[in-house]
Amino acid sequence: MAAASAFPAVGHSDPISDLRSVSVFKDADLSKLSGGDVLANRGPAMRFSRGLSVESAFIVRAPVKTTVGLLQNWNPTRHSELKVYLSGDLSGKGPGEFQSLSTAPGNSSVKAFVDATEKLPGDPSKLQLSAADVKEFSPGSASGGAMPAPVVTFWSQVLSQRVKSFISGGLSSQPAYQTAAGNIVPEEEIAALLKESPSVRSQFAPLISSTAIGGGRGSVSPNLYWQLFDVEGQAAVSLNAFYARAVGDGWQTADLGYYGSGGFYALVSFHQLWPVQVNGSDATLVWRVDLTSASALSELRGVERLGSGAAMMREVQKGIKAFLRDAGR
Repeated sequence: MAAASAFPAVGHSDPISDLRSVSVFKDADLSKLSGGDVLANRGPAMRFSRGLSVESAFIVRAPVKTTVGLLQNWNPTRHSELKVYLSGDLSGKGPGEFQSLSTAPGNSSVKAFVDATEKLPGDPSKLQLSAADVKEFSPGSASGGAMPAPVVTFWSQVLSQRVKSFISGGLSSQPAYQTAAGNIVPEEEIAALLKESPSVRSQFAPLISSTAIGGGRGSVSPNLYWQLFDVEGQAAVSLNAFYARAVGDGWQTADLGYYGSGGFYALVSFHQLWPVQVNGSDATLVWRVDLTSASALSELRGVERLGSGAAMMREVQKGIKAFLRDAGR
């Protein structure tokens, strides 16, 4: 309880004031949010060249505990505009958990991903692989659907090994990505993002300290899942861990992306959930913070970096609105 008492946004009876105090939304209006507004803005600027923070706020017309479940179980593949092609839960039982890669759609994005894989041991930076990963690829025969069997086998093995390592050792067990900019260590990327976000680090300290986000395995067990999605015309796979913990009279969740073959080096989306009343019914006020480390960001300055932040804000809003449509059902 000592940790929770340090956070003014947890356990207070005025959630909208709490949101204003911890977020960039100093003029947030509960009535507008109740009407369906989804706020989004850049978080404080970072000195970390690969880092970007985006904050958002919205209301879910469901009690807090229900909202936690909705966040945990949401499947974005229902929404074609989000370009998430496949998504599945994981238990760490082995490569067989990724066999649905063989059902990937036959579009240009997946084809680009397959082509980049089949060129191995070419430039591994295009797929954010380690030297050890690259050695495991065996071309074989290119039979199968949009994603040939050798490609499915290779990625199933790579992803399965990373999942097993994460379960046993958390972020510190994840191998470095070999990139054009040098080796990138996911654990160090997350640490850098948190260092540049002191208010977020403080607000979510109870959750950070009890999960792999804060180092080690953590005491809170994650729900693990993977996705296949589009990144600017080339599909990518990701491994993610979702955490949830009751804090005060609300909840905190974190969605940690600890591996991506493209699009990001590491990312974490935090949610602070407060109970509120909307038209006499239980609802949830949500403050979301997305912290992302990506190679593309390090090359941007000035107006271009602002433009990248605006693009990410639009993507976050698009995802939230899709989630809210599903939650409303």
